Amino acid sequence: METPKDKSLEDSEMEESGRSATPVNCEPAEELAHPENASDGLSSAMHVKETVPSQLASEEKSEVSNYQLLELQKTIDELTNRLEKREIQLLAVSKDKARLEEEHDNLKDEMISLKEESSGVQTLKEEFTQRIADAEKKAQLACKERDAMKKDLKALKEELSMRLNSNETAEIMREKDEQIKGLLEEGEKLSKQQLHSSNIIKKLRTKEKENENLTIKQNKRIKELEEELRHLQEVLDGKEEVEKQHRENIKKLNSMVEKQERELSRLQTDIEEFQERSRSLQAALDSSYKELAELHRANATRDSEAQEAALSREIQAKEQLSLALEKAQEESRTQQEALALQVADLRLALQRAEQQQARKEDYLREEISELQQRLQAAETRNQELSQSVTSATRPLLRQIENLQATLGAQTSSWEKLEKNISDRLADAQAQLAVAVEKERSAAEELLSFKAQLASVESQNSLLRQEKGRLQVLLDSEKSKREKLEDDSSREHAELQNLKGEYARALEEYKKEKVLLNNQLEMEKMKVEQEKKKYFLVQEALKEKERKAYSHPVADPSASGTPSLSRSSSISGVDLAGLQNSFYSQDDSFDHSFGTLTMSASGSNLYEAVRMGAGSSIIENLQSQLKLREGEIMQLQLEISNLEKTRAVMSEELVKLTNQNDELEEKVKEIPKLRLQLRDLDQRYNTILQMYGEKAEEAEELRLDLEDVKNMYKTQIDELLKTKK
Repeated sequence: METPKDKSLEDSEMEESGRSATPVNCEPAEELAHPENASDGLSSAMHVKETVPSQLASEEKSEVSNYQLLELQKTIDELTNRLEKREIQLLAVSKDKARLEEEHDNLKDEMISLKEESSGVQTLKEEFTQRIADAEKKAQLACKERDAMKKDLKALKEELSMRLNSNETAEIMREKDEQIKGLLEEGEKLSKQQLHSSNIIKKLRTKEKENENLTIKQNKRIKELEEELRHLQEVLDGKEEVEKQHRENIKKLNSMVEKQERELSRLQTDIEEFQERSRSLQAALDSSYKELAELHRANATRDSEAQEAALSREIQAKEQLSLALEKAQEESRTQQEALALQVADLRLALQRAEQQQARKEDYLREEISELQQRLQAAETRNQELSQSVTSATRPLLRQIENLQATLGAQTSSWEKLEKNISDRLADAQAQLAVAVEKERSAAEELLSFKAQLASVESQNSLLRQEKGRLQVLLDSEKSKREKLEDDSSREHAELQNLKGEYARALEEYKKEKVLLNNQLEMEKMKVEQEKKKYFLVQEALKEKERKAYSHPVADPSASGTPSLSRSSSISGVDLAGLQNSFYSQDDSFDHSFGTLTMSASGSNLYEAVRMGAGSSIIENLQSQLKLREGEIMQLQLEISNLEKTRAVMSEELVKLTNQNDELEEKVKEIPKLRLQLRDLDQRYNTILQMYGEKAEEAEELRLDLEDVKNMYKTQIDELLKTKK
């Protein structure tokens, strides 16, 4: 870097070389003007060389700071994206966990239902084993009775063969054979019943094995699900550790961001200092603020109208849905009432049929008891008669035959009645089996409905939790949206203000730049004119010296002018007083310049030089020239500072526009969130309706099952009483 002293020394050396190169004879001033132009070009080139590196350094600093800010923004964006991905993964894992917990609960419910079914099957098995044991006992008793009857028949045959004719014995044999056939048929029926019961036991055992296999499979599945839950818990722990690391990284980045914000605050203080200079523009800004406020009010009214229209549409849709639901509920109520009436009619019909059947059974029991009593009396009479056969006569034998005939008729009628009763009992057992199967199917349906109801309740609870979470999210999003709208409106207003200020500042800077360029050109013109005048004065002094050499008797003070001019040109190099005001020195410069021109015109210049004023004029001109150069440097520095502030303002404007775009994108996402919330509300309402319908169906089925159970219990109790 060259100082003004070096420049002045170079100028003086060039002057001496020009003096040495000039001949003794006087040459015109036009030929001497060319070296001054060359020196002027060199000085301007040096000034340009000095100003360009400073501008480049400032631009490099601003670019480095912008690059660092962009890198920080990129890292922050990457970390936010990673955090969002981690949050999405966490949500997916939590959903999988909830799903697995639901499956675990469903499997537990299935296990409980299977245990209940196995207990029910066990009870049925015990009941059927008891029934089979009772049937086997009855069959054994029937076999014993049959053997006893065979023995009695043999004894009667032997007695009748001894006492009666062959025809009578044949008839008795036929009757006994018929009795034997009836007993054999009863034995076959009992054996068939025993086979049927054994088949039922086999089926129950197969079902029990299947249930055990199912329980084993369900236990295996539960163990697998528990292992998956443990694995997912470990994955969650690892992800939580990764989240902690990310949080620490975010804290570090936040500290970096805080540092950057501090730097930004420092820059903002510089901007505020610059804004203090531009307070005169506040009136126009206030008017623009008012216009923006009116525009925001208009936008707010439009948004409120749009929201009211959307709310009115939602209310209409909800009213329509509520009307449709009420209609469906009324239809279901009418159907339920009709079904309830049908069930009541069927119950009354069943009660009447049961009462009739009970009356018939009582009547038949009474008849059977009377016939048994008659049979016992006849047997006793027969035994008495057989004991007193030896002492009896033929009329007694005829009475015995008559009694045997009546006994055969009574036994045949009794067998018919017993067949009818056994047929009725078989029908009742078949009905009981059908009722048991229906009860089992109804119990299975009830268990399935209970499982569905539990799943629906779990879904309902999950949906309630989701609704609460989404409600909280919606409230937070609403608050965020309001904050963002306020921030966006405020930042939009600030951005508009900054844009206006920036545009005005740019216009002012452009005007100032144009004025400064014009002033620079004027100063350059003035400096050139002063240099020309300076060289004219130097020529006048040279002529004075020549005249002094040619006339030695002249004033000796004139001989010291070259040295004085040289010393004055060298000694006036100091630039300490160059920071004086520009306009205060213009008058003195113009005054001196006017006096110089007046003195330089014609013979007055020679007279001023002869009078000893040449050295003072030259020093004055040199000092004014240096002052002008210092002012030019100061103006160039101000121009560079203004360009720097313009670059900073443009960067801030870009940042504010980016923030405004981000806020607008966030505001655009709010309608999507509203649509999602509406969909969730609709799903929640539909699931609630389904849950209510399923609950009503389950209650109806439970009541029907209880009625059927009570009815079958009463029938079974009555049948057991009849058997006893």
